[in-house]
Amino acid sequence: MKPAVEAKVGTAFEPAELSGTRYDGWIADRMAINVEKRLLTLDLDMILDPFVNRPGKQWWAGEHVGKFLHAATYAWRITGDDRLKTRIDSVVDTLIDTQLANGYLGTYKEADRFGQGDGTGWDAPVWDVWTHKYVLIGLLTYYRATGHDPALEASRRAADLLYEVFVVGKRSMRLASAHQGMAATSVLEPIAMLYGLTGEPRYLAFCHWIVDAWEDENDPETWMNEEGCRLLTSLLEHGNVYRTAGRKAYEMLSNLVGLLELYRLDPDPRYLAACTNAWNDIATKRLYIVGTASYHEHFTPDHRLPPGQAAGEGCVTVTWLQLTRHLLELTGEVRYADELERTTYNALLAAQSPRTGEVTYFVPLLGRKYYNGHDVKLDPAISCCSSSIPRGIAMIPTFASGILNGNPALLQYIPGTHVLHCDSGVDRRKVTLHVRGDYPRSGDLEVQVDVEQATRFSLVLRAPAWAPAFEATIGGVTHIPSAGRLIDIERVWSAGDKVRVKIPLEIRQIPDRDKAGNAVVFVRGPQVLATDTAIEANGGIPESWWGDTLYTRIVRQEGVDRELRLLTFADAGQDKEDYAVLHENIEANDVP
Repeated sequence: MKPAVEAKVGTAFEPAELSGTRYDGWIADRMAINVEKRLLTLDLDMILDPFVNRPGKQWWAGEHVGKFLHAATYAWRITGDDRLKTRIDSVVDTLIDTQLANGYLGTYKEADRFGQGDGTGWDAPVWDVWTHKYVLIGLLTYYRATGHDPALEASRRAADLLYEVFVVGKRSMRLASAHQGMAATSVLEPIAMLYGLTGEPRYLAFCHWIVDAWEDENDPETWMNEEGCRLLTSLLEHGNVYRTAGRKAYEMLSNLVGLLELYRLDPDPRYLAACTNAWNDIATKRLYIVGTASYHEHFTPDHRLPPGQAAGEGCVTVTWLQLTRHLLELTGEVRYADELERTTYNALLAAQSPRTGEVTYFVPLLGRKYYNGHDVKLDPAISCCSSSIPRGIAMIPTFASGILNGNPALLQYIPGTHVLHCDSGVDRRKVTLHVRGDYPRSGDLEVQVDVEQATRFSLVLRAPAWAPAFEATIGGVTHIPSAGRLIDIERVWSAGDKVRVKIPLEIRQIPDRDKAGNAVVFVRGPQVLATDTAIEANGGIPESWWGDTLYTRIVRQEGVDRELRLLTFADAGQDKEDYAVLHENIEANDVP
């Protein structure tokens, strides 16, 4: 849908056309599992019941409908699957039918609606705004994809109610929320989306009111950490997320995603600076080697990354992915593409069971994956993370390829068809990239360029940070990465031109990022590797497992040569048995 308010800042990266995207290989298989075993099997009556038969069985039960719509709409845009569309349409119709006359689209009984707490407690009726946030995100994502006016109208009515209750009624959003107000104020994201779609000044004013609420509602007695209770100014002053607003990772990242959504329409430089500061702090001090953050759902102290069972909440993984994608689009900087790769191939897909499509809440580096194993009141198959991870998987095509600074760019080497549209200055030119190969199992790829007529432009290829020997060859000329790691191949391109890409995928031994230990990690290409006790007991990969790729590595451990059997972290733990990403007492010069 064409927005009513055009973005006030340019974007450096524009994603590929989703409807033309068709993938093959490992990533494609995982995306298909997300559709077939999750989005097409989820009990829709169960996630709609909290709206149809208010109140819900848990305070935040309403988030799952919006998350389903968000994930399923992206997946439908990519696949064109009519089965998905039928399910999405049904959910939207039922959800809108439950909206009350005043615009309410939550799951609470009347006495609890937009209830007030102390700003810190979470097991209380303080998730009503949070529910509306996800309902709005789901409906607006659907509207953007379909133009279905009732979805937009329902969103406007719900947003108008929030405006009346909090802005006009002068009600504290911090106290109507858990986690120092951040759960409720993360509604900033869909309110900014709604402003962009409608141009209604009231919604822009609402966005500013939310941002101001971060700073104005400052009562240290009800905050976990006095030093960091002001979200925007804290990130501008010191940029340390551990010292900011109670350090609750998921909710903080959700607010930052909303802030960048607002920045596109209202480019206050403070917004981008705060988000960039937070991103830098997380990426350099609090990010696990597998591309996620948080322990027990909170940001950790500098370079302290415990590997145990509460590492890497799935919701944190997905909002980290969203924040990073926004920054890639706004800046075009290659470092954001690097981290999107790390997160996708590791933490994101490690949270999905490739056998069942189930989701694990945490992704420990030492431990087990407890698929559907979180304590919930709604259903064993539903938790915040089991509803979030499918969203992240469905969004992979939004950052894999696109137009970077005006030129077609392949940033993630996913086999399949990538359809791009770039502005030639006269019209929009269609460029189709056919990526052939078995990446990430193999690093030998062919990129065929198809154009409607011979045209001069630069094809941009990202050389991963871990692959300094990356090569791209066409017409007898081999291109290697520069310091910026973006290869620009400028030439007159004709239909059928082919680039041969070679990406070395040798196993690398690197130190873990946790300063409290001395463990090492084995990595092959973009994928972190792990040992698994089920493989050791079976003498190889069990027949019941999804995938059959196993790597071996001879290491010297405590003076003894030992063979490690390794598989990708994303595939490990399928039997819910112990696995290990970290390995202690491995000598630096391991035996080849």
